[in-house]
Amino acid sequence: MIENTCQITPAERVRGNITLPGDKSISHRALIFAAIARGKSKIRYLNTGVDVLSTIACLQKVGVHFQLGRYTVNVKSPGLHGWTGEDKTAFNCGNSGTTTRLLAGLLPGQSFESVLYGDESLSRRPMGRIIEPLSKMNALFNSTDGHLPLTIFPSKLKGIRYTLPVASAQVKSAILLAGLLAEGKTHVTEPVQCRDHTERMMKMLGIPIFKKKNTWTVHALKRPIPGFEYNVPADPSSAAFWVAAALLLHKSRIVLSNVSLNPTRIAFLRLLQKAGADIRCSEETRSHEPYGDIVVKSSELQGFSISSRNIPGLIDEIPILALIATQAKGMTRIRGARELRVKESDRIATTVACLKTLGAEIEEHEDGMTIHGPTPLHGGTVKAYMDHRIAMTMAIAGLIASDPVNIEDYSVVDISYPDFFSTLEKIRQ
Repeated sequence: MIENTCQITPAERVRGNITLPGDKSISHRALIFAAIARGKSKIRYLNTGVDVLSTIACLQKVGVHFQLGRYTVNVKSPGLHGWTGEDKTAFNCGNSGTTTRLLAGLLPGQSFESVLYGDESLSRRPMGRIIEPLSKMNALFNSTDGHLPLTIFPSKLKGIRYTLPVASAQVKSAILLAGLLAEGKTHVTEPVQCRDHTERMMKMLGIPIFKKKNTWTVHALKRPIPGFEYNVPADPSSAAFWVAAALLLHKSRIVLSNVSLNPTRIAFLRLLQKAGADIRCSEETRSHEPYGDIVVKSSELQGFSISSRNIPGLIDEIPILALIATQAKGMTRIRGARELRVKESDRIATTVACLKTLGAEIEEHEDGMTIHGPTPLHGGTVKAYMDHRIAMTMAIAGLIASDPVNIEDYSVVDISYPDFFSTLEKIRQ
């Protein structure tokens, strides 16, 4: 095998209790709000993947201090109005689209010029979707044809009314964060509800934000918000891979602890329950983000349909849902998912290519795919395409295939889930 290739061999079943990494989306935001707050904050159970570490590295550039422990991150910040930087301060966002887009909302209102850049994959992802609304707020940018590197000039921001052309939590968050430094009110209307972690965190911290129907309104931050303590729940997008393994392998049972059960994040579970999955959730509501345990058992599944209205709630789970669909009875249709073509990889093309290599009966469409099942999968060699969710999907495929699956560039999983492969070995039987 070539370097940086791992082999996953078939398993009979998976069983056990799994402690997942902290939710990646919430971790980014917890760090950013700790940097917005003035004083000391404490964040527990932070996701420690490479993407989240990129956010820490960037925030250090504006004068925020971090002390990383095993389970706790201590943060000390001068507050949003105390951020400092030299002109043309360079922020390396690595592979993280969330780091890039959220910082793009906060940096135009600062007194220094800054430059956001990233790796080859991030540099291919479109930034026009944040440049356009933020420019309406008087932000000044210089980009490379709508891509990174992105130069951001100091600007006097003003509030706007903006309707998202495509539901995107990152774009929505960038505009709302820019609104904290803008004159007047900022209104953002979302066509379909997408992740609301930013809004929930603003409410928790007493930042003036309001919702009427499907429009969020935020006011400028007039007074500093104090430091805070926050526990990050486990990541439901990471949980999805173990849910799939337990459903597809006979006599399996998995318990996933303290997982975020935010309604904008569990469409994956609801969809599979309707398809026949034995999935049970116990919810605790001791924080602004609901969380609880998820118990999954082996199940026989029916094919399912996903349309454009479902995509915002399933944006990270489409690759693993496609794998599940190869083992479900009947046809599965996934449409309205064109957004997947501009993720870490073109996730429509890469998902189809990998599953075809393993023998799946799958057809690619411009905005999705059609999958016929159940179809036995055989072994083979697949690429991760430098996409952590493709790599993890192919690892679960290796558990259910008839022969070993070799995954090239498997270590890309470190972006979100550094312990993924060690966890897989613990639960397989």
